[in-house]
Amino acid sequence: MALTRSRLYVLLAAGAVLVALVAALIAWQVWDSSEGPVLEQEPVAASALLLPEQHLFADAVRARLELVIDRKRVDPDTVEVGANFEPYRNLRPPHRTRDDSGPLTSVRYDYVLACLRAACLPKGNGRVELPGAALQFRVKGTPGLQTATVEWPPIRSAGRIDPSQLEQAALRAELRDLPPPTYRVTPLGVQLIALLLAVLCFAGAAILALRFLPLDRIAARLGRDRGDQRSSLERALALVHESTDGGQPEDGRRALERLAHELRDVRNPDLAGAASQLAWSEPPPKESGVAPLSQDVERVIRDER
Repeated sequence: MALTRSRLYVLLAAGAVLVALVAALIAWQVWDSSEGPVLEQEPVAASALLLPEQHLFADAVRARLELVIDRKRVDPDTVEVGANFEPYRNLRPPHRTRDDSGPLTSVRYDYVLACLRAACLPKGNGRVELPGAALQFRVKGTPGLQTATVEWPPIRSAGRIDPSQLEQAALRAELRDLPPPTYRVTPLGVQLIALLLAVLCFAGAAILALRFLPLDRIAARLGRDRGDQRSSLERALALVHESTDGGQPEDGRRALERLAHELRDVRNPDLAGAASQLAWSEPPPKESGVAPLSQDVERVIRDER
């Protein structure tokens, strides 16, 4: 009994191995046969679709072109598509997708079309036939390029206005005299307001500028340049009197040195030396000591005139 059972197990195992071998052989043959050419007639098969089949004027229409390519005979990269949808226009660039399955490649082109031109207005029954899509590809082992044309299915276009109402929808125009223009604010009032604002802005800018300008220095400079007609020697003598009469001793010394410099310019070295000696005398010069020198300088000024 034990021996018979062992033989039974061996036979079952051998049968299972045989079945597996047969199944593997069948699968290999099926796989090998699938590698052969599938498209027996043409190396490229194409189908075209337009949706919706009926649309209103200016509606978007979706066009789809699908190609099935036998890679054993045609390189998918050599396939070129030229689609002309006149009078419709592409609303966006075509979208291309590719899918490889075994020896076949599926390439799909999706278009979105629309038309707002008079040529797209429905005529008669509204039947629309778009120009076919042109294909160009190269078959392996053959010279030159091959071409084909894929026809789009016809669609229908309908207007948005009923034909009986077209007359009412037509554009109209009539001539008539328009009333004179009216204004909420008169142009003169706008001009006056603008002028007032400009004056206020200018006045504000002037006030800000005056606050930062050294007006006292400017006034003193203008007054000295325009009102003071004295010569440089006369101004130097006046400065001596101002500095020695209640001023600081150092101011008196500098004023006398300036007077000495002016006297040298008028070629009077004697008075220039006396002024310079008086400038650095001790004690500091006072008005009483400067008086004799001032008299001599005044005589020189009279002589120049």
